[in-house]
Amino acid sequence: MASFSPFERIQSQWPATEEIRDKCGVGSISIGVLHQDEVLFTGSTGSRDVDQEEPDSHTLYTLCSICKSFVAAAVGILVDQGKRKWTDAVGPYLAEFKAKGDSRVATEATFNDFLRHSGGLTNPIVTILGPEGRFNAAWEYSSVSYGPLALVIERLSGRRYADFVSEEILKPLGMNDTAVYKSQLASNSNLARSYVRLSDGSWCKQPEHEWTDELNTPILAMFGIRSSVNDLLIWCAATMDAYRGDPSNQLAALSGVINPLKEVDFILDGYYWPRPSQDDIQNPCNYHLSWPKCIMPSSMIHWGSWNKSLPFEGDLPQEQINSHILGRDSPQRTLCKITGTGFCGVGSINVFPDTMSAIVVLSSGLNLGDPSDFTAALIMQELFDLKGRVEIMPLVRREVEACRADWERIMVDWREHRNVSHLEHPLEDYIGKNEGFGIVLDVRPRQGGGWEVAFNGREEITQALEHYNENMYSYQPTNRDDWLRGGWLD
Repeated sequence: MASFSPFERIQSQWPATEEIRDKCGVGSISIGVLHQDEVLFTGSTGSRDVDQEEPDSHTLYTLCSICKSFVAAAVGILVDQGKRKWTDAVGPYLAEFKAKGDSRVATEATFNDFLRHSGGLTNPIVTILGPEGRFNAAWEYSSVSYGPLALVIERLSGRRYADFVSEEILKPLGMNDTAVYKSQLASNSNLARSYVRLSDGSWCKQPEHEWTDELNTPILAMFGIRSSVNDLLIWCAATMDAYRGDPSNQLAALSGVINPLKEVDFILDGYYWPRPSQDDIQNPCNYHLSWPKCIMPSSMIHWGSWNKSLPFEGDLPQEQINSHILGRDSPQRTLCKITGTGFCGVGSINVFPDTMSAIVVLSSGLNLGDPSDFTAALIMQELFDLKGRVEIMPLVRREVEACRADWERIMVDWREHRNVSHLEHPLEDYIGKNEGFGIVLDVRPRQGGGWEVAFNGREEITQALEHYNENMYSYQPTNRDDWLRGGWLD
């Protein structure tokens, strides 16, 4: 029987990658693979903008939560410089941080706590965010936690966060594609725009976001950095090189650069919160400082993806959880990963320190499932020739149907709780701008009749208001295409 190389195996799955993009209904997918310290494969499919050419390895995608790994790295550099300790409380460095609820969030929660999502700040839901008295009592994913950390990095370094990341990380590593300044977008036409396919087969450009802005440090640190496959392969190589800790034997992928990353062994091995799997293998899985880490084979390789039908946690049947584990019959290997999800797209970074390998997948738009997660699994299986193969395309088709069913469930719930029998109060009573928690809601008359609400002055995502219940109005889109057009998914 013929033996194929990792490159040949990955190349043979390119039609499946194109089918994943088609089934998930997104604009583009870009891929990069590093193996045994060399760039093994790069490729792209789709369009970076409708009617424009394909993306390439230098096309910029929004990283969303992948940005958090840069926050952890920046803190590691400051620790190495002796400007702080991992175990320092964050509050004393940020006098204006006055967390309500559990006061320990502002006085005792450390850099470690916030980086591993146990600091007591909850996840933002519309206009509701803040501590819930769960400091170090439970693990709760919180993007908000990384905002204060970025502000502290500014205080300790005496530089804007964007400047610190650019000067201390990006420039030394030669990550020349990566954008942390708004001006970098104006001068770069190689950007992946967010497009999704609507129910009639047409393509819709989703709203642009304003996250890549050096003047909005918390948002930039949480979501806003943009980068390319090429730069993220460098990022993975630098992470593994620093983790290995042998400066006399630098990875070839970093030839000619001095690796600025510090304390990576602590970031990937130190403080963590257990994230046990629910599968029948029960290999360890922990959330470290911005990076989840697991021992394969494990259902947790899909953790953090937007694929709701894949078995990493939740109330899925045990048989389903056990049936989709890659490499069940292969040797164990360590996986460190980080994912990013937003209406603008999804990204998946997967690092395998044992073999100095990495898989980077970036996609634009979010519609039916997580194309980056599926593509990463497809490549992972081929790169390592994992035994106990899992067919990926049936999982994609199931997820697409699950996403459509989710929308129907949303609308069933919306209709069930709507009651317009109550006397409708004059909407004039609600007209005006309502500000709080960093959000401005502008209620105003709608051209052609009725009323509408605008969010933070974003005219392209203005939504009509419908009477929903007593003293209650809804801006919920009532068909999935409008939901996609407004980028309401995340």
